[in-house]
Amino acid sequence: MTTRERQERRYFWLALGTPLLFLIAYFAWVLGVRNLFAVCPPSCRSQDFSGGNLSGLTLRNADLCEANFSRAFLDGVDLSGADLSFANLSGASLAEADLSRANLTGATLLQARAANANFAGARLRGARLDQADLTAANLSDADLTAASLTHTRLHGALLTESTQLAPKWRLVWRILNAPESIDSLAEADLRDADLSEARLAGFDLRRADLRNAQLAGADLSDADLAFVRFQQARLDERTRIAPKWRLVWQVVNTVEREQQLAGADLSEAWLAGAYLRAADLTRATLTGAVLADADLRYARLDGADLRHADLQRAALQEASLTEADLRGANLTLADLRLVNWRGAMLDDHTVIDPAQRLIHDVVNNGAAQSDLRGARLAWANLAGVDFTGADLSGADLRHADLRGATLAQTNLTGANLDGARLP
Repeated sequence: MTTRERQERRYFWLALGTPLLFLIAYFAWVLGVRNLFAVCPPSCRSQDFSGGNLSGLTLRNADLCEANFSRAFLDGVDLSGADLSFANLSGASLAEADLSRANLTGATLLQARAANANFAGARLRGARLDQADLTAANLSDADLTAASLTHTRLHGALLTESTQLAPKWRLVWRILNAPESIDSLAEADLRDADLSEARLAGFDLRRADLRNAQLAGADLSDADLAFVRFQQARLDERTRIAPKWRLVWQVVNTVEREQQLAGADLSEAWLAGAYLRAADLTRATLTGAVLADADLRYARLDGADLRHADLQRAALQEASLTEADLRGANLTLADLRLVNWRGAMLDDHTVIDPAQRLIHDVVNNGAAQSDLRGARLAWANLAGVDFTGADLSGADLRHADLRGATLAQTNLTGANLDGARLP
């Protein structure tokens, strides 16, 4: 190799390696070396202050990105203009702290106590403020886009038109701080809201969603609560609410217990998915109630008023519907195996599988001398039915309950009786 070739190779590696060395040095500085020489404050990136008392520190404009302040005492601390992006402030005490213009993007403030804190102009995009106390906090001009506010206390908080907040949470703020500005809350999405002590007396809340809402001490007296979703909502003895709706709340939040609801007024109640297995609902008023996906297996619904009730996909296996009124009810895809239909009332507006309508007719009108060839009667409760002289050839009677039925001169040629309970 000639001298010239060696020089050219040296220049090549120098030209290639110099930028690469600069890149390596830069990333080493950013990722760790600079922290060895940083003075905190103001440079406190990723530092651990958990549980500490920082009331004497000056942290204005400090770099606190990804720092850990969990359970730290920061009452009255000046954090204005600080970079607290992705910092952990869970359980921190921030009462009267100055966080104006601070960058809290992606920060975690779970259960933070920030009453009277100043967040004016702060960036809280994507921050987690669940169960935080923002009582009387200043949120003017703050950016709370995509912030999580489950059970966040907004009582007395200051908002302005320029505060960037999802419409749902702005409505929650109005309920707490300016209820007189609200005409109706019908169909409002109030899930996960802290509405404790809210003044909602006389409000129209029809079909509102109050799932997992905090309602301790709230005044719901005389409110229209038809079809309100109360699942996992939290009421206490101070919550003012009509006895009917407190009962509805209890029903939808009771699991694994046979509920005693004989004669109860549950009309227009949202009971979708409710656990009502083996419940006593004898003569209960369930007019227009939403019972979609409810577990009503073995329930006693004798004499119950279920007119126009929504029973779609409800589990009603072996339930007793003796003398129940199901006119106009919707039983689409309901599980009606071995239901006792005796005396139950259906009409042309009752939405029900044709096979179940046939079972109802057979039970209530008898089947003597009837032509029931190929009829679908599987899992039917046909106990005590008179089938004298009926033609049931080819009928599907699997698992049907025929105890006490009269089968004299009945044609059962080719009928499927697998698992049936015979006389």
